[in-house]
Amino acid sequence: MTTRQFLTLGLAAAIMVAIATPARALPVSDTSFVGSWFGTITATNPPLGQFNDLISFHTGGIVTESRRYFVPGTPFGNLLETTGHGAWERTGSNSFEASFRFLVQDADTGAALGTDNVRLSLTLNQDPGALTGTFESQIKDTAGNVLLIVTGTFSATRIAV
Repeated sequence: MTTRQFLTLGLAAAIMVAIATPARALPVSDTSFVGSWFGTITATNPPLGQFNDLISFHTGGIVTESRRYFVPGTPFGNLLETTGHGAWERTGSNSFEASFRFLVQDADTGAALGTDNVRLSLTLNQDPGALTGTFESQIKDTAGNVLLIVTGTFSATRIAV
């Protein structure tokens, strides 16, 4: 076998090994974080109560969140909110940040009021079926001026088959 044939054979073998090697799996905390969750939001400052949400963290850093669309009795009256859309990223071995935005309108008149801009700081607990953390919600008018800031806690459990 000539040197050229030997090098060609070696290169072909290296390519075959690279093709046959499975892609590197996501770290456990990423695979445990990605998915859909049933959450509980507790607004503590100001104390506006507690409600549930559905939130999904997709591969590629995309997040979607849904909660009740009709929100009665807010400081701004009865509201309607859309589903929230945004992004997430890892900030530590078991910690993540997410930001998403909802469109907000007056439920009685249909007038656009602005946006609800939410930021979550989350920890994936050792049990990969639980998330805990805090949130900050900034309600902004259509010009982007902050009208109200609400903070509190967030907890969620994975939605499993």
